[in-house]
Amino acid sequence: MKFAHKLLLLTVLAAILCLPSAVWAVNSGPVVEADFTDIKGHWARQAIEKVAAIGLDQGFPDYTFRPNQPLTALEAIQRVLNAAGFAEQIAKLKQSKNAPPGAYPVPWGQNYMDFAVQQKFIPEDLLKNFRHDRPINRSQLAVLLARSLYLPTATGSVSFTDSNAMPTDDLPAIESVVMQGILAGYPDGSFRPQGQVSRGEMAAVLGKLYDQGWLKMDAKRKIEGWVAAVSQGKNGMEIQLNSLKGTQKIIANANCKAYWQGQQIPLQQIVNYRVTGILDTKRRLAYLELLERRNFSPVQRETYGSYLRHAEGEPLILTVKDLLCEEVDYPVAWDAEISDEKAKGKTNKDLLKKLKAGQFVKLGLTSNGTVKSLTILDVKNITGEVDRIDRALYLKKRGSGSSKKYVPDHFWGWDFGRLVDKQGNEISSIQPGDKVKIFYIGEPFYERVLEIQKIN
Repeated sequence: MKFAHKLLLLTVLAAILCLPSAVWAVNSGPVVEADFTDIKGHWARQAIEKVAAIGLDQGFPDYTFRPNQPLTALEAIQRVLNAAGFAEQIAKLKQSKNAPPGAYPVPWGQNYMDFAVQQKFIPEDLLKNFRHDRPINRSQLAVLLARSLYLPTATGSVSFTDSNAMPTDDLPAIESVVMQGILAGYPDGSFRPQGQVSRGEMAAVLGKLYDQGWLKMDAKRKIEGWVAAVSQGKNGMEIQLNSLKGTQKIIANANCKAYWQGQQIPLQQIVNYRVTGILDTKRRLAYLELLERRNFSPVQRETYGSYLRHAEGEPLILTVKDLLCEEVDYPVAWDAEISDEKAKGKTNKDLLKKLKAGQFVKLGLTSNGTVKSLTILDVKNITGEVDRIDRALYLKKRGSGSSKKYVPDHFWGWDFGRLVDKQGNEISSIQPGDKVKIFYIGEPFYERVLEIQKIN
């Protein structure tokens, strides 16, 4: 009896270890924190670890990934549909308990199979005499990708040395994935449409889908910025990430990998690099890719203006109205520092989002006109009537008053600021007797005029 019991346990364990990795990826989520034991030195190692961090393929329970093992048809279907963003929709599919078996029964992932058949994503030659464990070939994968991602029809043609061997019906899909840079040919000029796809190759494809923006995933799991500090915390490595949206501190999970130009580097060496990363489902850093190093370009000059708008992009473009009443566009460095004088040392997140049209800012510019620092100014204003103008602009005094609060009544260097009417349009001059509203910054007796608005 004891021998039979042990034999049963060993049989069950062996069956579990042989389960397709897709089953584990779907059930466990991207929180695995153990190194794969069989990818060291493999050409697709970086892509494999990126895909594992995303949660599309987390290998097998024995901590192997088996990168050279052929990818089965059902594994391909599950991965591509997850990458295309159908996972939530598929999870909602319900099967009746008494419903007869479908036309394509599979041992796992039945909802994926049914959905793919319903949407006609699976190439016809793969569906004919379908076997879930049959290796998928490159031509079939191209069709599955093109249909599931709704890739645009290629406008050009691609040529390979074995183009004549490509199935005629698959040719448009092959051209689409090649033109999009998702699949490529081999150094000898061939595409090998009937060639099998390895698990490592599929990881590389999924990595490209992520990099090119085809892969659908929760935007909150993506992070970007530059690393200001790395320290050992009680819960793991703590990374301070700065960006134009503010500062955040992120804990790295125990298996977090960082890559620079294809080479893995220790987390302690990522300070002052611009990075993009992936968080696991526990909001811990699971993967980092270093994009470029800070160049520490110094601020060469400062300029003042009022904020108008900004356009997201690479780089972000900031539009201000300068003190000559002209609209000027400035590119913003990815490591630019943004601060708010009114915050008084408090940390503010996403100050760009809080900026309102008309707010005065000070920009620190590099030699090529790139914004390296942006300060939201603490601007004061005073309203009065112009008494006289010589080297300074004097306002008429409002009686003797008993308030001990300092209120400026004259401004040196007043012509440094712009002159506008009530609508904000530029005017050429102001005269004694004009009623004005003066916007200024600076300490008492050292005021600096930014704008004089004529209000009568």
